[in-house]
Amino acid sequence: MTSRNLCFKLMKEDLKRRTWTLAITILGLLFSILVPVALKCSEYAERYGADPMAPVSSAQYRQIENIINLAGVNGFAIFILIILSLLWAASGFQYLHNSRKVDFYHSIPVKRHLLFFSRYANGILVPAAVYLLFQVCAAALILRSGIPAYELGDIWWRAWVMNMVYYSMLYTTAAAAMMLTGNLVVGILGTGVFYGYGPMAAALVFGYLDNWFETFYMTREANDLLYRIVQYSSPFANYMYAVTDLGEGLWNFPQAAGAAAVTAALAMAVYGLYRIRPSEAAGKAMAFPRTCMPIKVLLVIPAAEVFGMFFYLLRPTTVWLLFGTVCGAVLMHCVMEIIYHFDFRKLFAHRICLGLCTAFAVLLSLAGRYDWYGYDSWVPDAADVESASVQLGYGDDWVTYGSLEKRKDYNGEEYYGWDYGWGQTEYIFDHMQITDLYPVLELAENGAAAARRMRSQAEFYEESGYDGMRYVVQYRMTNGSRKTRTYVVVMDEAAQEALASVHDNLEYKTGIYPLLQQESGDLASVYFQQYNRSKPVKLDRDGMEHLLQAYQADLMEQTLESRRKELPLGTIQFRTVQMEEAMKWNQAEHPYEGLEDRCYYPVYPSFARTLEALEEAGISPKLMNEDIIESVAVYHYAVYGEDGTYDDSSDTAWNAVYKEPAMIRELAPALCSTAYLSMNPYYEIVRSGGTDVTVTMKQEADEAEPRVISCELDLNRISEETAETYQLHPVS
Repeated sequence: MTSRNLCFKLMKEDLKRRTWTLAITILGLLFSILVPVALKCSEYAERYGADPMAPVSSAQYRQIENIINLAGVNGFAIFILIILSLLWAASGFQYLHNSRKVDFYHSIPVKRHLLFFSRYANGILVPAAVYLLFQVCAAALILRSGIPAYELGDIWWRAWVMNMVYYSMLYTTAAAAMMLTGNLVVGILGTGVFYGYGPMAAALVFGYLDNWFETFYMTREANDLLYRIVQYSSPFANYMYAVTDLGEGLWNFPQAAGAAAVTAALAMAVYGLYRIRPSEAAGKAMAFPRTCMPIKVLLVIPAAEVFGMFFYLLRPTTVWLLFGTVCGAVLMHCVMEIIYHFDFRKLFAHRICLGLCTAFAVLLSLAGRYDWYGYDSWVPDAADVESASVQLGYGDDWVTYGSLEKRKDYNGEEYYGWDYGWGQTEYIFDHMQITDLYPVLELAENGAAAARRMRSQAEFYEESGYDGMRYVVQYRMTNGSRKTRTYVVVMDEAAQEALASVHDNLEYKTGIYPLLQQESGDLASVYFQQYNRSKPVKLDRDGMEHLLQAYQADLMEQTLESRRKELPLGTIQFRTVQMEEAMKWNQAEHPYEGLEDRCYYPVYPSFARTLEALEEAGISPKLMNEDIIESVAVYHYAVYGEDGTYDDSSDTAWNAVYKEPAMIRELAPALCSTAYLSMNPYYEIVRSGGTDVTVTMKQEADEAEPRVISCELDLNRISEETAETYQLHPVS
């Protein structure tokens, strides 16, 4: 009981000496929480309080949301709390940085753990009490303004719990920095290092990999690892992630318990440092001399790498890489020595440490520059690979991946939306297993050779005509591991053949097209779309299943060679039962959220089975010709000059609209829908340079207005005389 009373008295005396800290806390939280809530609630009551039973409009709901956020995820209040965590730690333990104060406090007949606890506890309990008071007042103001209690919910006290848990963690971290240092400014700098070193070091490691390794690919697993390192290596970053989770309704009390446990462990460590901290450390930069060298090394080497990569990005030569690395090491080492000794004359103290750090940083930079690790040149032996997944340069990025999920809009109403997951590459990694490895490894050898040449010859791609394709491959090794690489493959004749072999492989197609996995029993309806108009394919169950099987067979048999020579005639959509139900729900409950344009697949002229089944259903795809085209507008934004260049000045631009059937008949063969071109990047088109083309379709009886289609002109499909007549010239 005596110790408890003494502790309370010490806390009271400490608070008297820190009245200015308490005043800043009250003012900061007052103007970040209570005043904004009062202003917004006053405005809300004046605008909407007259009739509380009136329907809530979207504008009113947004204002309610903004007011509640002031008592919940309030960015300004969070910023104030972060500042207060440093302020209370610095003011509470600043006496440790003054030798006279240390002698005075340690001469008082009070046990040191009581002295520590009284100051440490004030830094948490006082801000917590002030913050709770303002949160309660803010919640009362919100309810008094006419906002229903169910709208406010428990966010106000959940926000208080979360912010105080992470405030305590930040505060304890700052206290640790004060214990490790003997100077207030150095302690503040140390707090910044504790807050940010982990995320910055993780970012540097991944930046190093991405900068030096031409074939490095950030997989989902690597991204998740970076996410976890950033989140858990810094109290500040962990706080920011928790704030995001709270805003999305994902933050929970197990997270709070985990953060509180970490804070308790930190507090014990801080107390341990307080007990062993020598009194003579006051006034020195570092309280524990043994920590100087490790901290310096952990800062000098990353700084050198950052400087080296920065100068290399400005001028990609080894000389500038070495210049930046050495400069970074020397500058950071000198700054650290000045901080440690408070003396500019100590710039080059500990020259051996400087030399070793610089040498290590230089070797690290050169290892990345010249790939001493052998990372980019590595291509596995076929005997060590079980299967491979291949992504060919986003050639089929029109494919819809992911799944349907229920979401809530800003009014809290449910609707179905599309969750695209991780996209094409990660879907391929999960679903594709190519066992015919020869063409896969041939493309990898090509890409690895290009990466090696890229290191030694910066202008490699320009000199080779940059005829390259992005190629991502993930190997499933026989030992159970996975290795991922990304290449830019130079498309020579051998690479073209290997590309065709991979593309035509059935294992490749089943791994990239989700439609090939669709079962007939999951089929609800079929729609065919051509030139921006979609129509239902009226078939019975057997007919729809036959059409699905016909399309799947055509898609499986399609070759890269055929894709180089033809474009889609239209697109087809096989709606699943889930998609149909989701669309009906949205149409009834959420009509402005459509799903109709998802999951369309191209129908090519060579898809004989599909076209025959569509004919049986009464759908005949139409070719671009004068029968369905009203006019063709060609805008020449750049004019081809006699010297073989394009003049794109505004004075030379001109527009032509062709409505005569004879003219349309001449241009129609060259018209290529931009949408269909985007679905087939392998198509070998000769584009007309300096032109934009739009086609207006003839209006059908059930259309409110004619359709306008964006197109490009393929000069392969018309004669040179026709191209010259309409002043069309190929891109040089």
